[in-house]
Amino acid sequence: MPFERKKRHFGVLSFTGTGHLNSLISLSQSLKDRGHKITFFEKPKIEDQVRQAGLDFIPIGKGSSSSKGRMSRNNTGPCSKLSDILFNLERIERDLKMYLNETPRALVEAGIDALLVNEIAVTGPTVAQIAGLPYIIISTSVPHHFGWKAYPEYLGYKYSASWHSKVETVLFEVSALRMRGPIRRVLNEHRRKVGLGPVQQARQSFPELAHITQLPQCLDLPRCGLPGNFHYTGPFANSASRPQAEFPWDRLDGRPLLYMSLGTTRNVQAFVFRLVAEACKDLDLQLVISLGGRFDTDMFPYLPGNPLVIRYAPQLELLRLATLVITHGGPNTVFEALMEGKPMVAIPLAHDQPAIAARLERLGIAEVLPVMRLTASSIHRAVTKVLHDSTYRNAAITMQAELHSLRGPQRAADVIEKTIEEYFANPRHASAADLGRTMDGLASVSFAPR
Repeated sequence: MPFERKKRHFGVLSFTGTGHLNSLISLSQSLKDRGHKITFFEKPKIEDQVRQAGLDFIPIGKGSSSSKGRMSRNNTGPCSKLSDILFNLERIERDLKMYLNETPRALVEAGIDALLVNEIAVTGPTVAQIAGLPYIIISTSVPHHFGWKAYPEYLGYKYSASWHSKVETVLFEVSALRMRGPIRRVLNEHRRKVGLGPVQQARQSFPELAHITQLPQCLDLPRCGLPGNFHYTGPFANSASRPQAEFPWDRLDGRPLLYMSLGTTRNVQAFVFRLVAEACKDLDLQLVISLGGRFDTDMFPYLPGNPLVIRYAPQLELLRLATLVITHGGPNTVFEALMEGKPMVAIPLAHDQPAIAARLERLGIAEVLPVMRLTASSIHRAVTKVLHDSTYRNAAITMQAELHSLRGPQRAADVIEKTIEEYFANPRHASAADLGRTMDGLASVSFAPR
């Protein structure tokens, strides 16, 4: 018997990173097209982009002071690396307390019916439990519990052997469903103050209704034993969710286009741009480099081969024109390139990128180069190989057809609607609503200012 679809008010706990935000906006637009109301709860920095996409927005941390720019940019010694790690821990702890203190009340006051929680929005399940709201976890990349390390490592995908990278992995590669170290400590401190058990027990006491990933099953590694509430869909790519970016189209000279992007979040390895330019200077290609907003174009005035270097790129439009894509392996660029049937050279830098790159290599869509052993010669060989070996292009085109058939945003919206309506059709959900009505009491407990 088909379920009755009602219009709901969904709250979205996102993340300010571009790859996560673009995907969640696209998914949210699919739900809005079905008559649902969507409101994002995040830092004010992404408000314009969310509202331009036709979605509602409530700022969290509007009065918080920014400490942007304190982190060292001269990352050459152990003291500097340690300082950066400590700075990031302090920033994350401050943000966690802000979200925990402000978000539950904002959700209740907005009249939210259910939450869509980005997997790396680590406060999501706790915020949902305090507010008494059902929630669904959304993985915009490889789900964290699948493992973010490359597979297999002996093929050379390991991107860093340094001590600080290992420490960062332990401390920062966490998710809403798997937490450790200082992040877990902060969450448990707050949960204890509002009368909840430790976060390790949250999945038993207040579990997610479903876990959705935009990673398509056809791109994933073979696996079994997934829970019944886990759902593969497909990429949430949607050009309507993307703000316009200026581009000097008149400077394209008609040669085959090689598009390069290292993303926006961990794109701090400026030397990679120079190596790529050196590697491609003698190829009959026009190299377009997107800096992702991390650098100014005047930092690269005389690159070999005179590539076109821009601060931000109209990525979807350039991907349609590209012959080949050089990428860091981030899900946003990779999924969008696959939707256009483009082969790749992947240079993974951090977090989930080695895992995504390994999946591309396994299916013959990309050549993968570890950044710790990167040279202009290795880039030249990889680019030349992918350009001249048609199997890479054919594999990318095969994947393109499969991804388009999945209709990722619509498939995910179907799962969300069905899951939420089944939840509200069950009388037992009233206990969660009762918990939400105790917000006035719970919200009075907060962290004192430091």
